[in-house]
Amino acid sequence: MGSLPKFALLALVAITHARSNDAFQPETKPEDWEADQCDCFLTDGLEPEYYTAHRFWDFRNLAEYAGIPGTIAGDNDTADAAVTSKYFKKKEWKNFWKIQSWNNRRSHDTLAYGSRFYMVNSANNIYIRTNPDKNPDSETYLTMRTNRQKEFQVASEFDSIDRFQFLSIRFLGRIRGAAGACMAMFTYVPADEIKNIQEADLEILTREDTDRIHYTNHPGYSIRGEVYPEATRNTSLPDKLQWNDWVEHRLDWTPNQSIWYANGKQVANISFQVPRDPSLMIFNAWGDGGVWTTNMTTGEEAYMEMQWLQMLYNVSDASGSKHKREVQDFGPQGRFLRQKRDEQENVCKMVCSIDEEPGAGVVTWMWGNNTAASMLAGRGVGGGLSGLISWVIGLILLARWI
Repeated sequence: MGSLPKFALLALVAITHARSNDAFQPETKPEDWEADQCDCFLTDGLEPEYYTAHRFWDFRNLAEYAGIPGTIAGDNDTADAAVTSKYFKKKEWKNFWKIQSWNNRRSHDTLAYGSRFYMVNSANNIYIRTNPDKNPDSETYLTMRTNRQKEFQVASEFDSIDRFQFLSIRFLGRIRGAAGACMAMFTYVPADEIKNIQEADLEILTREDTDRIHYTNHPGYSIRGEVYPEATRNTSLPDKLQWNDWVEHRLDWTPNQSIWYANGKQVANISFQVPRDPSLMIFNAWGDGGVWTTNMTTGEEAYMEMQWLQMLYNVSDASGSKHKREVQDFGPQGRFLRQKRDEQENVCKMVCSIDEEPGAGVVTWMWGNNTAASMLAGRGVGGGLSGLISWVIGLILLARWI
């Protein structure tokens, strides 16, 4: 090898080394940093992912909205009930969530498959109440109630308005009350046939021991009754946790698997039939007397209670809103990276976390400037990966020519 080809090789090594060192210089937090400047959020856990949006709902100090509504007689009046307080008319709630009023009655006055009695959802069963605990961790919390009347069961449900393409959702909650209820948090793609449903869920049954919990990527069975054991993890909460105590539940729906945590400890992960399409996010408290929930005694109630709810997510094109961030591209290892905002495509210029510091809703800066954006997008500093490739090609051609 001649001296000039050697020089070219040495120059390539030097340039690559310089660029590498430049790219990994430690960054300092901008002096004027604020949480609303974050372009992306990176999670911790088994499969860290990037998300472009963060929302936090805090139900702990809402005394002005607190009150326990009485039961409404009659299924029609129950379904048509108004929201229980002005909190549910606030933009932060109504622009993201929709309280449901559907029932399980089908055509020809029949009930949905597996139901033993009529069930109707009601806005009257979602409310803010004062925390009655002896030494309360919060002044108030949100309650989702399901209660059995003589002729029917009243349930409660709220669904996201938008659909999401992968998310990380957490809430601090507990379950109390009578046997005969199912309390659930799940992503959902509706379908006419069981085999086409896409759903990643967490379910707690009040008829079971207070450490039992169910995690599933649905469908967990076929229309013929065939069970898919690889779709479900029926397990216990870790560290002697009980679901009637306050527990932080978390679901990470990623491209490769659904992962569930309790108080920060991984409890289950399922890679079988992971939901793939843009999905709704749903919470509900219900019972219909069927095999899954069993029968609740008339006059009794059960509750899913939340102190706070927090979510990282990517809004999909299926949401149909030009004002929302839309999925455009994917970053390292297929992770969501790019976003479309105000008709202009950007990369993640500032990356933040909700996992770095203790406390609910706390956002911390991780890194953020043009260097970070270039690294995340697969481009180096000072011209990017394409510039480095040009240098390499040029040096190779020079060496060959000489």
